[in-house]
Amino acid sequence: MSIGGLPLLVVALFFVDRVRLSGKVGRGVELAGVDVSGAQFPEVQRVAAELERRLSEAPLSMRIRGHERGVAPAELGFRLDEDGTARAALAKGRGQGLLHEFRFWLGGFSRKRPAEVVVAFDQGKALEIVDALQRDHADLPFSGGVKVISGGVALDPARAGHVVHRERALSELARVLASVDARAFELPLVEQEPLRVPAELDAALVRARRLTEEAITLREGGSTLRFERADLLRALRSRPPSVEDPHVALTLDPTVVDEKLEELRKSLEAPPVNARFAVDDKDHVSVEPGRAGTLLESSKVAAALLDAAEHPEREGKLPITRGAEPEVTAPALEGLEITKLVGRFTTRHPCCQPRVDNIHRIADLLRGQVVKPGDTFSVNALIGPRTAKNGFKPAPTIEEGEMVDSLGGGVSQFATTLFNALFLAGYDILERSPHTYWFARYPMGRDATLSWPKPDVAFKNDTDGGALIWPEYGDDFITVKVFGKDSGRKVKIRVTPQQDVVQPPIEYIPDMTQTHEKDKVKEAGQAGWTVFVFRQIDYPDKTKKEEKRKVVYKPRTRRVIVHPCRVPQGEPGYTGEKCPEPDGGDGKEE
Repeated sequence: MSIGGLPLLVVALFFVDRVRLSGKVGRGVELAGVDVSGAQFPEVQRVAAELERRLSEAPLSMRIRGHERGVAPAELGFRLDEDGTARAALAKGRGQGLLHEFRFWLGGFSRKRPAEVVVAFDQGKALEIVDALQRDHADLPFSGGVKVISGGVALDPARAGHVVHRERALSELARVLASVDARAFELPLVEQEPLRVPAELDAALVRARRLTEEAITLREGGSTLRFERADLLRALRSRPPSVEDPHVALTLDPTVVDEKLEELRKSLEAPPVNARFAVDDKDHVSVEPGRAGTLLESSKVAAALLDAAEHPEREGKLPITRGAEPEVTAPALEGLEITKLVGRFTTRHPCCQPRVDNIHRIADLLRGQVVKPGDTFSVNALIGPRTAKNGFKPAPTIEEGEMVDSLGGGVSQFATTLFNALFLAGYDILERSPHTYWFARYPMGRDATLSWPKPDVAFKNDTDGGALIWPEYGDDFITVKVFGKDSGRKVKIRVTPQQDVVQPPIEYIPDMTQTHEKDKVKEAGQAGWTVFVFRQIDYPDKTKKEEKRKVVYKPRTRRVIVHPCRVPQGEPGYTGEKCPEPDGGDGKEE
């Protein structure tokens, strides 16, 4: 082929290749380093999807005057437009005339041309980060204000500064988000003149001098807050004018105000107080209203100080703010219709033992507890474990049939008293366990024990009014009263005589020092038996509910100290030793 025919051959190849690549990416096009020449739309989409994953996982950074802020693409709501990127790849080198296409095609044999990566991000979130960096690290233009210097107030003059060029910053961010390698850029800054309002600055200086010329006093009732001149100078701040508000605002630093309020807060601030029930000595139930909390807010105190500075006396009112409202209000309690004593029971105990302290402690924790209609109540769920931190002491209690000291010993007496008050009131008893042994201070078949996490005392308020638990105590008794709505129900209780009596087993304790003629009783023991407890609840609509509970008390072992010769055969400690015969003398003294 002659040299003159070569250009025609190249042109012919161009047209052949152009037809072959129709609907495909042109020759020499790459996407983020991946050659996509000849790829169809779906193939380019797949490359773009993998590129999005890589870009999403690669953090970037913005810099301003030596300060750097790392940014995760997810913070900016970054996403890669796979369809747009694929369309850009297919359009690369096309659409600008045949001659342009030929030159692009020809160049594709010697070099690669990158296709555009089309990205999107939340510009609002991006500008929030830009503004924060600008605020913290740029020398922003300052429109002037006042400052404290040498124990007095002076002008702080306006001065030029620099701000971030927002449009260029967003453009740079888009470039970096689309790049695999270049993931950092410097925020572009431009110089900016301040807003100049000299007359406003002069007026602000006059106001600042008047504000700080001498002490200011705020009063409320018997409470006084005095800001000395030094305090005012230390707290004085000014906000420079702006286009939106061309005035210089004078403020007092809330941290300085807070320091001055620290002591007053101890006496003037208070949390909200819930409304609560009260019961008098005649069992009349009333509702004591709650009250909102009180606060000393530094911003409002600062405003009061600024106002007081304009008065000749330089005095004002100390603002006490209404705080949080109580969670429990008087109308809510009154709506429970708790008006009548529906159940009451008393048990007695010797005075002044550690177990009595525990009985009183759990009574204090439960006094005033309200159970709404349809709700259930559990002693353990409310009180939790008996701990020294919660005010309980070691005292005797039954564990696996033995009396041992444990924290909270004695609370079972409270449990028995509470159970009987609820039982007599006719509430639905969900959980209750009797003692292992019977104790004479409790009504037979109607005792209850309490431990953590089980056994428990729990009931359901199956009335349409609230239930109020109200324990009372003295040195030698505990009483639990339950108040509720007068539902008209009547309760009848019957307990059977003892059945299936089981005599206590005897445990012999050998002791060589014990005379063989007489035994010593260490523990008397107690028989065991079974009783049945019946409860009948009559309702105002003439219906009734009958319940039957079986209570089994175990026998308590009788423990006897004996000479080894008196241990019966088959018992632990039996030796077979014979006891001496009784002395057979004539009874005459020598």
